Amino acid sequence: MLNDSRDAPNAFLLYNLLIAAVPAASALFLLPPSHWLGVAYFATLYALFLARFLVAVLHVTEHRRLFKPGYELLNYIAPYLLAPLFGVPSGLYTLHHVIMHHTEDNHAPHDLSSTEAFQRDNPLHFLLYWLRHAVGGLVEVPLYAVRRRGWALAGRCVASEAAYLGAVAALWRARPTATLWALVVPYFVTSLALMFGNWSQHIFVRSGGRSGDSLAYTCVGDPGNALTCNDGYHVTHHENSRLHWSELPQRFLESLPVHDRACGIAFKGIGVFEVGVACFAGRLNWLAERWVPCGPATAALTRAEKVALLRQRLAPVPSSGRWHG
Repeated sequence: MLNDSRDAPNAFLLYNLLIAAVPAASALFLLPPSHWLGVAYFATLYALFLARFLVAVLHVTEHRRLFKPGYELLNYIAPYLLAPLFGVPSGLYTLHHVIMHHTEDNHAPHDLSSTEAFQRDNPLHFLLYWLRHAVGGLVEVPLYAVRRRGWALAGRCVASEAAYLGAVAALWRARPTATLWALVVPYFVTSLALMFGNWSQHIFVRSGGRSGDSLAYTCVGDPGNALTCNDGYHVTHHENSRLHWSELPQRFLESLPVHDRACGIAFKGIGVFEVGVACFAGRLNWLAERWVPCGPATAALTRAEKVALLRQRLAPVPSSGRWHG
């Protein structure tokens, strides 16, 4: 039934989400309208499941299908049924993340989620970055599909979007309070979380680089990796997005000399959100203390040199287009 037996934890998590989130959301619509109930539903669902759904289910299973051919309909549960309950419009994640972001590799102008043009330790720049996605993403993503991927994919994108927006509008007319807490608030909160996550993962960018180390960094020894299927190994993931999540740490270790030659950044004991917040707070010295070497070249860097490199990689870089090689 499973494409890969190593994904059994992801399948069990999908099942737990299905039997928890769908009945809870249904109850919100069936019970008398109550903002208190809506707040309780939203806070509980997000506290228990948001990070694990977005990364350990949606992200992992859209890169590598969870179920074998013959069980294909089960692969639509996460991106079409559960995704809207966690603030992700039905059917858009694959196009936005797997097709656009990983193909264009954070390079403007084609990657609409590119961080290149921004001063990435500036909270105001992040606010503009998030608002562009939250307000304009539903228009820009289909246009990207038309320009770069053809009309067939664009048509599927528009159809998914129309169905999602139509359902939200119909439910709003019938049960506005439940719709607010089950679909509308999740959209804005999740878009903020996703875009801050992407901003933080691609906060240190080097112009003209030809490897994953020029657009991201690695988080090792972070407890969050256990809950997010090793999402901290983001450089390795970008270099081969089809690599199974369980193989990412070993592949990172095998490629340490490559990361060292590229002056790759690896932080120990912290996650991407902590990195993003630290940059906003100007705590580059704190980050430099947690930068662990990948080999002799990065081991030779002083703390002052690390801080200078981090600061340099926070600056806007020219639009580069997709690199090849």
